[in-house]
Amino acid sequence: MSPGPRAAGVATRARSVLRGLAAGLAAMLAMPAAAAAIDEFSVAPGVNPGGITAGPDGALWFVEEGTSTIGRITTAGVVTNHFPVSTNGPIPTDPTVPALDQITVGPDNNLWFTQPRDDQIGVMAPNGVVTAEYTVSPPGSRPDAITRGPDGNLWFTAPGANLIGRITTGGLVTTFSGAASGAQDIAAGPDGALWFTASLGNSIGRITVNGDITAHYPVPTPGAEPTGITMGPGGGLWFTESAVGQIAQISTSGTITEYPGAGAAPSAITGGADGALWFTQSVGNAISRSTTAGAITNHFAVPTPGSEPSDITAGPDGALWFTEFAAHKIGRIATAPPAAPVTPPPVKPLLRKKCKVPKVKGLTVKKAVKKLKRAKCRYKVKGKGRVTKTKPKAGKRTRKVVRVTAKPKRRRSR
Repeated sequence: MSPGPRAAGVATRARSVLRGLAAGLAAMLAMPAAAAAIDEFSVAPGVNPGGITAGPDGALWFVEEGTSTIGRITTAGVVTNHFPVSTNGPIPTDPTVPALDQITVGPDNNLWFTQPRDDQIGVMAPNGVVTAEYTVSPPGSRPDAITRGPDGNLWFTAPGANLIGRITTGGLVTTFSGAASGAQDIAAGPDGALWFTASLGNSIGRITVNGDITAHYPVPTPGAEPTGITMGPGGGLWFTESAVGQIAQISTSGTITEYPGAGAAPSAITGGADGALWFTQSVGNAISRSTTAGAITNHFAVPTPGSEPSDITAGPDGALWFTEFAAHKIGRIATAPPAAPVTPPPVKPLLRKKCKVPKVKGLTVKKAVKKLKRAKCRYKVKGKGRVTKTKPKAGKRTRKVVRVTAKPKRRRSR
């Protein structure tokens, strides 16, 4: 999933139109004619659907920026509900600060969404009830994109303060500074880290699950304004360059390869069931397809003119589902039968915190165990009576099991 270009601001939109339109439309005219079945489903007037995700219940869930509600649509195209979200004040007229923006499914099978205007992360249960809203500091952080991380937490961008944030399913928010300007979309990578686009910084950043921003890789084309990002297929990560009509691939070592011909203002990008990359063109009013070799094979026109396709995600039915911000519709485009499930790469577990071995020699086993527990040491006791030694010795720090040897106290002979 990826945020639409609205989140980058009016300046981004203007540059996308001026620089991406010419290159993108020229590429579209050069493409062979092709047809794909695109179905559109009306939501309601004025809802302005934005972020979309496949829900835990086999349906699609999306934010409705114009009405501060969250919608649900079945794979049959039936919009069943518009669930309200409490927001402060009236719906904003400034399109760069939506009340709601992006949405994803958390490891707890709840729906997690961003509230840029209120500087909050919200949680909605699959029954449509908002169960919590957590504040992101400092004020003006404007949380934008959100994704499930490889560590069992949720990760988000906060472009208002150039931060990357992490939130646990219990609501503990931690932010990390050092992101380049305009941190926008974020995705888990195949290396167990998180990767994010910095549209104004014209770079791709990498952050570990410990919160260390390890690199910012410059995008080769100046002023490309990287926007959406997703992990594979094809290895590495793929992202869109909204201002110059290109998509690109970045390896986990930071090598970037760019591919032109992506149309006018490519925005969100995701993998399809056919093993290809699919992305939206917010200005070109099309859904496009690229092979993992970077060959852009098709531009499929969205039936409603000026619909401004925004976010896109793979659905449980093997199709791609996307939002049409300006047309107040949800679109569906068929790809291929669902591919066999891919096992995600193993994530290296975080190292256990070291404990300092307490002094327990001479104590009874019962008292020694209490001290080891207070020191949060893992331990294994051999023998009974009083402790004669520990391995490692007292005062040492270790992540390993502390081995405790005990022997009964000898009685003195008369």
